[in-house]
Amino acid sequence: MTTSSKSQLSSAVAAATLASATVTAQFVAGKATRDALYLTELDVTTLPAMVALTSAFSIVLVGVSSRALRRLSPGAFVSLAFLASSLLLFASWGLTIAAPTGAAIAVYLLISGLGPILGSGFWLIATERFDPRTAKKRFGQIAGGGTIGGLLGGLLSERVAAIAGVPAMLPVLAALNLVCAWQIRALSRSLDAPAHPAAMDISPELAAAAPRSGLRVLAEAPYLRSLAALVFLGTLGAALLDYVFKLEVVGAFGRGDLLMRFFAGYYAATSLMTFVFQTSASRLVLEKLGLAVTTATPSLALFLGSLAGLLAPGLGSTVVARGGESVFRGSLFRSGYELFYTPIPASEKRAAKSLIDVGFDRLGDAIGGGLVFLALLLPATGQTPAILTLSLLTAAAALGVASRLNRGYVHTLERSLLNRAVELDLSDAEDITTRTAMIRSLTMIRTLSRTRSRARGASPNEMARATTAHADDATRPVRAAPTTSPAPSTGTQDAIDTDLVDIMALRSRDKRRVVTVLERDESLVPSLVPHVIPLLAWDPVANEAVNALRRVAEERVGELIDALIDPNQPFAVRRRLARVFAVCVSQRAVDGLLLGLDDLRFEVRFQCARSLVAILEKNPRVQVDAAFVFEVVRREVAVGRPVWEAHRLLHGPEEGDPALFLDAFVRDRASRSLAHVFTLLSLVLPPEPLRIAFRGLHTDDQNLRGTALEYLEGVLPPAIRERLWPFLDDSRAVRHRTTRSRDEILAELLRSNQSMVINLEALLERHRAERSGAPGSDNASRKDPAPNAPRHTR
Repeated sequence: MTTSSKSQLSSAVAAATLASATVTAQFVAGKATRDALYLTELDVTTLPAMVALTSAFSIVLVGVSSRALRRLSPGAFVSLAFLASSLLLFASWGLTIAAPTGAAIAVYLLISGLGPILGSGFWLIATERFDPRTAKKRFGQIAGGGTIGGLLGGLLSERVAAIAGVPAMLPVLAALNLVCAWQIRALSRSLDAPAHPAAMDISPELAAAAPRSGLRVLAEAPYLRSLAALVFLGTLGAALLDYVFKLEVVGAFGRGDLLMRFFAGYYAATSLMTFVFQTSASRLVLEKLGLAVTTATPSLALFLGSLAGLLAPGLGSTVVARGGESVFRGSLFRSGYELFYTPIPASEKRAAKSLIDVGFDRLGDAIGGGLVFLALLLPATGQTPAILTLSLLTAAAALGVASRLNRGYVHTLERSLLNRAVELDLSDAEDITTRTAMIRSLTMIRTLSRTRSRARGASPNEMARATTAHADDATRPVRAAPTTSPAPSTGTQDAIDTDLVDIMALRSRDKRRVVTVLERDESLVPSLVPHVIPLLAWDPVANEAVNALRRVAEERVGELIDALIDPNQPFAVRRRLARVFAVCVSQRAVDGLLLGLDDLRFEVRFQCARSLVAILEKNPRVQVDAAFVFEVVRREVAVGRPVWEAHRLLHGPEEGDPALFLDAFVRDRASRSLAHVFTLLSLVLPPEPLRIAFRGLHTDDQNLRGTALEYLEGVLPPAIRERLWPFLDDSRAVRHRTTRSRDEILAELLRSNQSMVINLEALLERHRAERSGAPGSDNASRKDPAPNAPRHTR
């Protein structure tokens, strides 16, 4: 990240943190004022009906905000909403003199109905600006600013109530809302620099449909439905417990200013505890336990608090239960919940977020109020236990929903990466026709990727049928029909004599005679294959030898595998032999290449991985052991930076080799190592998101890079992730640097020494070859094995 980018990011985070503090301050102070006004003017038993009315009002406002966000930017809409809230609070202040009961109802509707929409709008702006990776790092800081603001808001409301009475807080709240309107507007302007490349025009037939409603987006997205269910169940349980809490508080403190001072002190205390949890635990819990567990903490607190209320009823247990739920909701839940929205497309987020955050939240309040009303029909001694039991069951259901969110989050990250692929691949296309064609091509790629993912679980019979059906027409060299019979008509002896002549030509070291045999239209006969394999080490005819072996690779796969995994074969033979298998489609070829991933030389492993990808592209029904591949990846990343950066390739992809997504980015040794790891991962993980993630790691687009890192963190096993991260994210590498054991250091030194010895031997061989004037070979022994030399097999 450049200095300029870091400066812009720091400014954006600072602006968001300040806005979060002000927004939360006015909301906490507003809740204290709301509760004190309402419980002073009306009986607590009317609260369920008021909650239901407020919920209906909120749902109406959600519909209005959802429509408004289709026409206005989030910054403009939220700032206007704060301005309207300020005016309505001033009007309610005037109403307290003539109709205090009406003013209490109006303030309750305003704070509980409009307040959550304002908070949701602020977080909508934040989630559109910051990529998932940055959000995970910074949202805790932004939410921490909000917690400090909530603490200050609670203290402010307590002092104002103690000095001037509860109604005096209304003009103060109105002023705070004006400040919020100004800050949100300034924040939205500071974030107007788009995080994504500008959208491009496409042909009308591929243009996006009209913006969808929030309900339609929810109906089509199971992930968002899970978020909605979590919000609904969490609010439902909290509403049930909140009634018991307020019932106990009114019974203990009565009405009036004393009640206001209690609520102000309670909200200030919970804000302070929330701040402590945010600063000390939120980052650690997110990294160690994940998003789902972090987001489930309020439901866990609600479950335990309801159980405690049943076992030890009274004001103390109820305050602890309600406060615990509030603290976890304001700290850990807020830090994790908003992250779930970061990979969602902006259009879907604007349509659905307020519906989920406010609509389902208010729906939970309304149903909670209805359940409380039904519980009040029971005998007095059974009312509180019934409400706490319902809260307990609701919390248990919320925990079950939260456990499914991680999988949906990773899937949404994949979709976000695929969506960014369109922007990346269209960045160089200037005309509408080209962009349209590329979009169609990308759609076909994604369809093929999904088909491949589904096909990996097919049966062996289906695999065999696929092998026949999906012949590698695009990559396998065309085999021309023989123009002459394979053997002379004079008999078997003449055929043997012909083979002997060809063998002599192949062993002659005469390039012209060798190429004549290798470039014949007919395929190599079995007796010639052992004599062609050593020619892979001779540069002048290496490509012709590769092509000749590719024409018989499937028929002679066993013999070729034996040579590939034979450590006595020269390095040049093994690395080029790994390329030969790229035309195969069989399971036997895959099994042999997997053995080749244990080779001591990096380039052999590199070429084996490429050929495995080529086979999977042609026949996705072959089986690849995911555990084995992950273990290979773990070994590849379990090296120090010097070894990682020392990996080299003598040659890049050559004629006839499959083209992979990472070829354009393999420019230095470090990127070769990373490319090899991503090639291996594409064998067992969805290849298309990996392609975009790899590309994102090599761009200056911080949003795409952050999304890529977050996706990788979600799909990689911990043992691989911790080892790979120092090569991807240097800032995290510093924080998570661990002390290696002596055995690990010794193993790395031995591996580095072995690599250096092999390189020195290769250099000496090349030097001797150049001095002798013989046909050279690349960094490997030019020893030409005898035709009958023993071959090592596994």
